[in-house]
Amino acid sequence: GLRAEAPLANRVLPDGSTDPWLADAAARQRKVVAQWQGAHEIPHLGHDPGPDDLDVPLPGPPGPRAAWPVEDRLADDGVLVWRIPLPGAVREELTLIRRGDEIVVGAGPFRRIVALPSAPRRCTVAGAGLVDGELCVRFAPDPELWPQTR
Repeated sequence: GLRAEAPLANRVLPDGSTDPWLADAAARQRKVVAQWQGAHEIPHLGHDPGPDDLDVPLPGPPGPRAAWPVEDRLADDGVLVWRIPLPGAVREELTLIRRGDEIVVGAGPFRRIVALPSAPRRCTVAGAGLVDGELCVRFAPDPELWPQTR
């Protein structure tokens, strides 16, 4: 899957309207946009955009990609923990499927297929949990695939 570098909030209504309906709609829109980390706002022009309206500077380059670290807790808990940032995800809307050397992560209507890092490829999924916008997937070593110590 493709990673969205930065969400765009299109047709953002202006603040400060004296019209109660427009002020309420703008406030509700601002509340939603505030939940989108790193969103770039594109204002509502009040008309269909023309060539002059489209000649605006693009948002700057994306920031650094969020790390997806694998924490080695084999000595303490017998598992590896892969931490995947999923800001805004809702537990009831998450799906997680292991497919060979890939994980299919679903969050609401969105899906992403991600290649597993090398160590978790030799493991089975032992569980997962969503904590503070981070999906923690636990992997237990598969004895048939894990290197044996001598």
